This record gives sequence, structure tokens and C-alpha cells, in this order.
Amino acid sequence: MDIEIVEKFSSKRNHVYKVKIHTSSSAVLAVMKKYEKENTRLLAVEYNNLNMLRRSGLSVPEVIYKDEGSLFLQHIEGILVNDLAESLDMGDWIDDLALWMSKLHQISAGAFSMLKGDVNLKNFIYSDNKIYGLDFEEMKRGDGRMDLADLCFFMLTNAPSFTKEKHLMMRKLLKSYEKYSGSQLKDMAGYLLLSKAEAKIRRSGNITK
Repeated sequence: MDIEIVEKFSSKRNHVYKVKIHTSSSAVLAVMKKYEKENTRLLAVEYNNLNMLRRSGLSVPEVIYKDEGSLFLQHIEGILVNDLAESLDMGDWIDDLALWMSKLHQISAGAFSMLKGDVNLKNFIYSDNKIYGLDFEEMKRGDGRMDLADLCFFMLTNAPSFTKEKHLMMRKLLKSYEKYSGSQLKDMAGYLLLSKAEAKIRRSGNITK
């Protein structure tokens, strides 16, 4: 197997590349995610999470190959949700993101839901009218409102921040989530305040996402 690096992606924790995998009969585009030696535990975490989510019917990249220090993942051509939010696009992607999140939170253990953890808008891509989640190193169990509050906070604060359109975007997301989850979201203001406090700590350099 011959690996050709096509492009380097921005990543704070890992080395992530768009690559072309050449075999004797074909060439396939993929994403190569290389983990630093001190982060190889996260390779196993992400590998297991990706496989679990695919079995549960979530749209995530397929694992093509795994070795001791790298994951090779299906390359998905599309638009980052971050870019859609920054362009103030009010299209169907918002509804589809709410559906994706509700499906994730329906994977539960007792009273707790499966949470994505890192809901930076750059960790979702919109492709062929479908949302795909990316990066699953920080998944945990908890209340789904934690994920939603973080997602809304990213949505509101990414440039242009706190515009009328961003508030409409947030309300549309939460309303669609209630529709798909069959639940009524209560005390979201309180969860948004917690998300704001966490973001302040993260900006100070104590938490890396």
C-alpha cells in the first residue's frame, strides 16, 4: 500500500492529512489521522467509538485501516457545519444536525445518554443532505443538554457572533431536536451558562478541544 499526502488539515492534537491510498488496482482518497506517541490511547478510543456509532446507525466515517499509530478513515466530501453557520445559512443542515444529535443521545445506559463531548462545529460535515460527525476522542455519558448547550454556544460565538440570524439558528436547532427526540428541553439557559463558563476556562488554556 502506497500513501500519497494530498493536503494537511488543521488539528490541535493530532496530525491529520487528506491522502490517496494507492494499491495495485486502484487509488482511494482517505483521511489519515496520526496520533502522537503520548496520545495512542485515544486512537483505540476513537476506533472503538467509530465502530460502535456505525453499528448504531450514526453517519460517521468508515475506518478503512488501523495500525499502531494511525487511523485511515473514509474521506467525506462536503461542507463543514462551521462554514455553513458562519455564512448564516438557514438551510436544512440545521434540522439534519438536530436529527444526528438526537440519534446519538438515544444511545443510552440507564439514565445517561451518549454524548459527543467535542461539538466544535468543525467536527461536523454536511454531505449529500446528510450530517456526518467527526472526531470521537472525547465521548462520555451524561445529560444530552450538555452537548446541546456546547453546540449552541459554538454556534452563537463563532463569527459573526450573537447575530439575530445566529439566535434564530439556535432556536431552530433546539426545536428540531425536541421534535426528533420526543422530549421537551428544560433549563437550557442554565446549561448555556455552564457552557459559557467552560469556554472561559478553555480559552485560558486549561482545557484543550
